[in-house]
Amino acid sequence: MEGISGMFGEADEPLVKRMIARLGHRGSGRTEVLSDDRAVLAARAHTGELGARRPAVAQDGGLFAASDSYIFNRDFLRRTIAPKVDPGASDQELMLAMYAAIGTRMFGYIDGAFAVAIVDQGRTILARDEYGMKPLYISGSKRSGSYSSEMKSQIVGGKEFVPFPPGHLFVQGEGFKKVQHREVEWSHGDLPKKVPDRFRELLVRSVVACGGERNRFNVLLSGGIDSSVVAAAASRLSSDLRTACVGTEDSEDLKMARLVSDHLGTTHAELVYDEGDMLKTLRKAIYHAESFDYPLVRSCIPNYMAAHLLDDTSRVTLCGEGGDEVFAGYDFLREVKGDAALRKARADLLISGHSTGFQRVDRMTSSASLDGRMPIMSAEIIDFGLGLPRKELIGRTIAESKLAMRKAFEHLLPERVVWRRKMRFSEGAGSITSLVGFAEKQISDQEFEKERKRLPKGRIRTKEELLYLRTFQDLFPSASAISAVGFTPRP
Repeated sequence: MEGISGMFGEADEPLVKRMIARLGHRGSGRTEVLSDDRAVLAARAHTGELGARRPAVAQDGGLFAASDSYIFNRDFLRRTIAPKVDPGASDQELMLAMYAAIGTRMFGYIDGAFAVAIVDQGRTILARDEYGMKPLYISGSKRSGSYSSEMKSQIVGGKEFVPFPPGHLFVQGEGFKKVQHREVEWSHGDLPKKVPDRFRELLVRSVVACGGERNRFNVLLSGGIDSSVVAAAASRLSSDLRTACVGTEDSEDLKMARLVSDHLGTTHAELVYDEGDMLKTLRKAIYHAESFDYPLVRSCIPNYMAAHLLDDTSRVTLCGEGGDEVFAGYDFLREVKGDAALRKARADLLISGHSTGFQRVDRMTSSASLDGRMPIMSAEIIDFGLGLPRKELIGRTIAESKLAMRKAFEHLLPERVVWRRKMRFSEGAGSITSLVGFAEKQISDQEFEKERKRLPKGRIRTKEELLYLRTFQDLFPSASAISAVGFTPRP
């Protein structure tokens, strides 16, 4: 987790310094700013558990690279494209070497989450991963403009901006191009043939890739099957796991997370919160989430609290996001008939994740300066999951969703957790009723109808969302910011 900001086609270094200053939470290391008369590149670094003081920007002659990233196939890329790069090199150093070797084709080979900025002799190149797991915003034209990791930084520039489209690259002077993904042959060797065994092996490998040189992990543990299997996979690699969960006094999440923690032997932190705690957290959650989409904000409030229970920022923080999309965890997917249709529905959910669930993971972990990573979102696991037929994913009862995931870890987790029904994060944490009720008290029917009509049709659907919008507008007084907010898909 890092933060990046910059300008291209012009070089206002004081402005870029103000932009990167808004991203102080995105990393516990130092900030570097490099500039010439054609570009400015700034980055905020993250310090790993070994205390490494790696540069925030990699340099080689007239080439500079900064990135907010984690890469699942680092070893493959280093061996095949950049063999001279040291195994312990930073992502920025690896990407700089890859760019020097094959240019912008490099982005098609990367399996992982990334927002990358490269300056080549004064010309800026930007790129973002296929699913938008890492954030990036951009303003201006193909000749000049600015970019940054978050809205709060981009607003400082004072110009209209838009989200950088996932799965695209931008070359100054040429504009946007879709990243052409390259088929690469993985060198992991043979995988187990049985579906549960294969998923279990893939997830462990993905956690290994997330950890890199770090073998100690935090896990945001809701007690649902997604975060629980991630914790179980991590426990096979390290006996030093720290987990965190929050919820109201009678929330199901707290009970299930305790079961998982006791079973795996983690160092567990939990917080019981009430309506007052939620309301105190609301503004901070919206500020960091950069959204007023009410399903997203609902889940961001407890997620924000949980992230801030984990005080060791040197550890990689693992999250279970992606399991519902890849392995058909949402109840409405049961109504989708046929393998092909189910595969397409899940692929569509993954594509929309950059402005919903993946945004929550990125923003809430970074708000606590945590390096949040989603091991279920490796290309290997996504390809494996999307390729599974319906019978491997959905059983006869509503509790039997994500069958492949549950069966893979049923002997490594408590039975009550393995077969727990899918619950929305905010539902399991117990945050829905209080927020809806508070919004009803704060906003009259007349206010709601009057304010809703001022926005494009469908932008505000409930009083709860209007409450969030009011807070959002106060924090982000920008038409671009409102337009950049995504919405959770409705079945």
